[in-house]
Amino acid sequence: MDITVKNLYVRVSPRKVRPVLYGLRGENAETAATKLSFTRKKAAVKLAALVRSAIAAAKESDLDTAKLIIKAVFCNEAPRLKRRRFESKGRAARITKKNSHLVLTISDQPLVINTKTVKTKDAEKQKAAA
Repeated sequence: MDITVKNLYVRVSPRKVRPVLYGLRGENAETAATKLSFTRKKAAVKLAALVRSAIAAAKESDLDTAKLIIKAVFCNEAPRLKRRRFESKGRAARITKKNSHLVLTISDQPLVINTKTVKTKDAEKQKAAA
């Protein structure tokens, strides 16, 4: 069973969140929460809270928390906050503060990797030669 939790309008740039995300995919949920607690990034604090929320939701659904695996985690761009900074000669410079939408899906079933074979030109040549 999959459980999806979201944290919307997080005040961290998606560019700064994504490097922290990449180490979480396929991890055990409890291991990921521990790993995030030792990561010194603002995004890690937000993601750790999201993982703890997902684990709590799994407990409410009577799932075994030891078997929970992070199936998917991604970060999308949220609407930006637009601000002004006043400059000389009556001008104003625009400042955009970027926000993120964080989405995390955990599952109690192991991940299945797609093992579909892909045809290549070399394989076709070898079949023709044989």
